Amino acid sequence: MASKNNFTLRDFAIGINGGEEAGGTELQIKQEHLLWLRYTEDIQSASIKMEAMITDSQTAVCSHLKGMEPCFISFSANSDDENDTISHFMMIYDVQDRTQEDGKSKAVLLMCTPDMINNAAMKISKRYGPGSGKKIHEIVKNDLLETEIGTDKDIFFDQTENKFSFISCFWSPFTMISWLCSKSIPAEKGSGANATAGFCFYENKDGYNFRAFDSFHNQEVVTYLKVGHTPSENEDQKDKNIIPISSAQVLSQTDILKGLNIGSYSSKVMTLDLNDMKYEEIPFNINKYYEDIPLLNPDSPKPAYYEKFKEGVRATRIMSKVMDTALFTSGKYTEGFTRQLSQSALREKLFYNKSVEVEFIHQDLALKVGDVVHLTTYKGKEKEEDKENSGKYIIGRLEREFLNAKDSMSTKLLLYTDSPGTS
Repeated sequence: MASKNNFTLRDFAIGINGGEEAGGTELQIKQEHLLWLRYTEDIQSASIKMEAMITDSQTAVCSHLKGMEPCFISFSANSDDENDTISHFMMIYDVQDRTQEDGKSKAVLLMCTPDMINNAAMKISKRYGPGSGKKIHEIVKNDLLETEIGTDKDIFFDQTENKFSFISCFWSPFTMISWLCSKSIPAEKGSGANATAGFCFYENKDGYNFRAFDSFHNQEVVTYLKVGHTPSENEDQKDKNIIPISSAQVLSQTDILKGLNIGSYSSKVMTLDLNDMKYEEIPFNINKYYEDIPLLNPDSPKPAYYEKFKEGVRATRIMSKVMDTALFTSGKYTEGFTRQLSQSALREKLFYNKSVEVEFIHQDLALKVGDVVHLTTYKGKEKEEDKENSGKYIIGRLEREFLNAKDSMSTKLLLYTDSPGTS
């Protein structure tokens, strides 16, 4: 098992015609035949993905690939630490860019999890939570992931306060979970006028996660990212949990025009309930709601321009909705259903309020999507801390990419925060 810098390919096996257990064959891809490998986790995606370019001058494996081949990939950043390893069973769902030249061939393999294949093959029409309804986290975990998908992966979830009952309109399980995210109230926050709504669903290296946006503020910081950090003479970066990075790029910060258009600051929802023909107008104003949101950086000041949106004066968006609460479980949560949708739309907008991208080469694979990190950036010639962009962030997207030509694996993180910074 050859080690290349901070990357070791421990195993890459592809089953041809179903693999050995199905009477086929299992081909091993060696590290020298791996031109590049990309592993991706995304907080807005229900499944991890992997891509690899291989060359097959010896095995001629590319000519055997037709899609739907099972494979197993395992790699680590440090060959001396077997616990620092990412391993996944995957399925090849597409083969691209096949080329042949001078007796050599290569191809790009696009891989997803078997659960993703199962999900895409299901279109379900069924009532979930019949009768008095069922807690949403139980529907997600027990009914959809364990029963419908049949996953054997670990499932991490925040408990929901509200029960729900609904009929799936020939949706796939992951589509149902995504739909339920905006209707879920975290149990920690509870019910009432200030109850927030909004969950996210994603997969990382540990398993599936059904998490409330509000819950991330309670997490401990797992590492510190410092732009331009130079270790002191006797500094042990690992002990201090510091990852030096050369730069941090702020990709977006508070798209105000988008917020105005979707009613993130001030809106009015007009609803007509076909169940009892009740008409209702529900105003929404960010100033009333913002103070009750658990933020990653709670000491940061509220943006001054929020005060421009005075409650009861005018709305930036008027929305109308015809609904039938008879399709859902009746009770106090159904009564505030439209208000919950408005809150969850804002909570999600705030969660992705600012995005920052960083890239580095690191010697372990501990980081994962959903972790909280602390980013420190500096400004000016005196390198004064830039408090507007420093602070706690959520890892929203993680890409690990090994390039054979560079003999190393890099890590790229897309970070999100719901508050301006530490100032």
